[in-house]
This record gives sequence, structure tokens and C-alpha cells, in this order.
Amino acid sequence: MSEEPTTPPTRRPRLLWTLLGAMVIVGLVPLVVSHYFLIRINRDSLETLEKKYLTRSAIGIATDIQNLLANNTQQLTKIAGSVRAMKRALPDTDPFANATQSGILDDYNNPDSDLLGLRILNREGKGSEAIPANLDAPVKQELDLALQAALKGQVYRTFAFVTAANQPAVVIAVPVIDNGTVIGSVEAIVSLRRISERIRDEGKGDVTAFLVDRNGKLLLHSEAAVEVQHPDFSYLKIVQEFSKAPVHLTIPYDDNRGGERVKMLGTVAPVGRPDWGVVVQKPEKVAYASVSKMVRATITWISIALIVAILAAIVFASGIAGPVRALAERTREIANGNYHQRIELKTHNEIGELAENFNSMSGAIETAIEQLRKAAHENHLLFINSVRMLAAAIDAKDPYTRGHSERVARYSIGIGKNIGLSEQEMRNLRISALLHDVGKIGIDDRILRKPGALSEDEFEVMKGHPAKGAAIMSGVAQLIDIIPGMKYHHEKWSGGGYPDGLTAEEIPMQARIVAIADTFDAMTTNRPYQKAMEINYVVEKIKSFAGTRFDPRVVDAFANAVKRGDITIDEQVRGAA
Repeated sequence: MSEEPTTPPTRRPRLLWTLLGAMVIVGLVPLVVSHYFLIRINRDSLETLEKKYLTRSAIGIATDIQNLLANNTQQLTKIAGSVRAMKRALPDTDPFANATQSGILDDYNNPDSDLLGLRILNREGKGSEAIPANLDAPVKQELDLALQAALKGQVYRTFAFVTAANQPAVVIAVPVIDNGTVIGSVEAIVSLRRISERIRDEGKGDVTAFLVDRNGKLLLHSEAAVEVQHPDFSYLKIVQEFSKAPVHLTIPYDDNRGGERVKMLGTVAPVGRPDWGVVVQKPEKVAYASVSKMVRATITWISIALIVAILAAIVFASGIAGPVRALAERTREIANGNYHQRIELKTHNEIGELAENFNSMSGAIETAIEQLRKAAHENHLLFINSVRMLAAAIDAKDPYTRGHSERVARYSIGIGKNIGLSEQEMRNLRISALLHDVGKIGIDDRILRKPGALSEDEFEVMKGHPAKGAAIMSGVAQLIDIIPGMKYHHEKWSGGGYPDGLTAEEIPMQARIVAIADTFDAMTTNRPYQKAMEINYVVEKIKSFAGTRFDPRVVDAFANAVKRGDITIDEQVRGAA
């Protein structure tokens, strides 16, 4: 018997070749555009270096100014301390008038010092001073303002230009305080000569450095000709930003040089007190001159390479992106639980094979999920029926309570519905109500079946059934959430219940609901010691226990459940009981 020839498997074009083609193109792109990216890297590096250079320069000058002001303020503070000590040591003398004889002025006002002038005055403006005789009127005015500020307990600092000494300076004043009272002032004219020299050293070549106040007024400049004019630099963007908030900032902005707008890169560093700012700037075209040359030389070839790479990428990507997109859309539906979705692709490469395999897997998952759902439903029914059988077995120990647990569970569900419990909370409530008397399995039948009232000892034994039921069920981890309703359904809202004497919100919601459902069933069924009561009477009776025995909110939910028909009494069961 001859064998039939087998059909050879369909030869699919491999995805590998498609990917190799794309990789060839992608590999060419970096070769073509590498110069472009190198230029960008160099530009970024150079820009960072330039910003760091400008930042270091500005911060360095600002730090020098801060140190100068701090050192001289500290010196004036020491002088104030010396004056205060002199006053205490020689109470009969005027320390301000004797400052010259004591040598205080000579100790600090010397050729090696930055002090151009120093004076120590009392509250009346009298005392000792060592200041130039031909002092400018504006400087004298600043000294007077400094005196007034110091007499108010303030440390005063302001810029001043001493034309007599041909030096920029700052006026500093500190108060002399004795026992919390300002008794005078120590003032000094501090030279900014070293700062001016530092600014001019930084402002060489294409770099410009200057010092401005918060209003944009020029104080010092690296170009002497500009400094003499004292122009207003508030028009510069970097100065405007500094005026808004005196913080460190590095930004590009436009400057007007000789009627020509120049793009600048600048940084500003705040001095602090006073609110001065040190600005160091440089033309951007100077900073990035070498980069601009490289950009112009390679821009044409970079553009051509990019166009070719984009066109090739579109051609090869379209052969992959379309099927992958369709696969992704169907996969998203399956991930959302729509397992009946299937993928149909016309491609015959690995993506098509993947789609076929995924369809098979989706079908298998759909079947498995359906089986799991069926098994879970059956397990749930088995569990509920087991719980109900256990509850029925407990109720069967006492002929008068037959069906009690089922009814309590039904009444509890009616109450929970009117409270607005979640689906999970309702499931837990039902099981808790079914098992609320499971602890009675450990109570002697003679006590359970006793027709009359229980003795105190017998009642104490009976009171142990909630804790016994909780102990029995605590060994099952899955039932941990239903134990509160079992254990605490005999607690009272105002206290005095058992087993733990909880009150109000301490009592779990499950237990508050089961307590009312349990009481309702006890009052509406025949017992050895009482006859079944009318439902309206029972409702009013339970409502009278609101706030004492039961939670008022749960009582309201119970009353609504009865009114809406969520809780009804089976008259046949009631009569049989």
C-alpha cells in the first residue's frame, strides 16, 4: 500500500529578515547623524561650562562682599562692646567722648584697615570721630541716616561713593546696647576698593561684571567709564528678575550695546543684606562661536541623512506596526475579561503564528475560567449549606428554637439592606447570623431544654455560648470576619451585656444587627415561657430599647425593614413553634 505524499509545511517569511532590514537602516542613521549629536553634546557641555564660569565669578564676588560687610560689622560690634564695657567700668565718665583717649579709634582706624572713617556717638549725636575733613555731603547724610537707624536698634548698611577719597564705600552702623537699651551708635565708612578691583579683574575681555541694587541702580562696574556714569540697569531682564526675587539665577537675555541688540548669557548672585546683586555676563555668540562653525558645516548632510532614515523607517515599520497594532487591540480586550475575542491576521510571519497561538490560549483560558466560576459557585453553595446544616443542628437541640438561626439570618439581611451594607458585608452578616448560636453546642441539653426560667448558675453557663462559638470558629481563618457578630450579639448599647461588656460604637455592626434580629425572633415565636407577640407590639417594644439596649440607627433600619416588607413573619412557622 503506497503512502500518500505529505504536504510540506507552509514556508513563512521569517520576522527576523524584516527586523534585520530595519536594523540596517537604523544602523545607518547613527552614522549619519553622529556629528549632529556630538555637536549638541559639545554645545551642552560648553554652555554648562560657561554657566559654571559665570556662576563662580558672580558668587565669588558676592561672597567677598558678604565677607567684607560681615567682618567690618563684626569689628563695629566689638567696638560697641568696648564702649559698653567702658561705661560699666567707669560709670562716671562718658565712654563716647573718651573713645579717642582710650585708643579705640586708633585700634581700628589705621592704614591697613578698610575703614575710611569711624565715629562713636551717643543718643545726642555727640562723641568721638575720625572721618575725613572734606567728607561729601551725601556721605554725611548717609551717616546721619545710619545713626537714626542704629538708635532704633537696627544694623544699617548702605552704598556711598566718597569722591574725596575717590573710592566706592559702604556706610555701616551698629547700635550700642546696654541692659536692653540703645545708648549710642558705632558708624563706619568702609572702603569697597578691593571689591571694585575684583569686579574689574573679572570683567576682562568679553566678560562684563557689575554690582546693582534692587532698583537696578549701578553701584560698581568692571568698566570705569560706565561706573562714572552710574546708569540705570533696570531694563535688563536679569536685573528685573533679581528685583522680583533676590535669588541666584542664570538666564539668556538681550542687552543694548552701542545701539545694537546683543544676546547675552548672564548670571546674578545676591549679596543678601543689603539687597545687592552681582551680575556677570558674556555675549552668547562669543561663548558658542566654535559650535556655530561646526553646525553650519554639517547641517546639510544631517538633514539628508534624517530624511532617508525617516522614509526607510516608515516603510519597514508599517510592515510590523499594522499587525502588532491589531494584536494589541484584541489582547487589550482579552485582558479586560472578554475571553471570547479572537485575533485574525493575514500576516504569515511570527506575528501571525503568535496570533494563532494566542487564540488557542484565549480559548483555553475562557474554558478554564468558566470551570473555575462553576466550581467557585458550587463551593459557595456547599459552604452555605454546610453552615445552614450546622445551624439547624444547633437549633434542633431545642424544639422551641427550630429554624431560629435561619430566621435570624433572614431578619438580619433585611436590616442590613436598610442600613446600606456592601455586598461583602451582607455575605458576612448572613453567615454570622446563621452561626450566632453555634456556641450552644457546648451547653448542657438540660439547660437548653429547660421549660422554666434559668437559675443564676444556669444563666451564667448559658452566657458562655457567644464566647464558645467564637472560639470554635476562630480556628477557621476564612471565618474571621463573621466572628464579631457571633461573639457580641448579646452586648448592650449602654453597656452591661456579655461577654465583654462593650458599649456603643465598641460593639461591631454585625453584632448590633444580629442582636435585634435575635430578639425579634424570640418575641415573635412561641416559647415555653411566653407566647408569640404581635409584630406591631414587638416593633414598638424594640424601638423603646433604642439607645439603651440597641443602637438607635440599627433600630431605625429594623423599623424601616418591617415597614417596607423586608422583614416578614411566616405565620405557619410561628403557629408551629
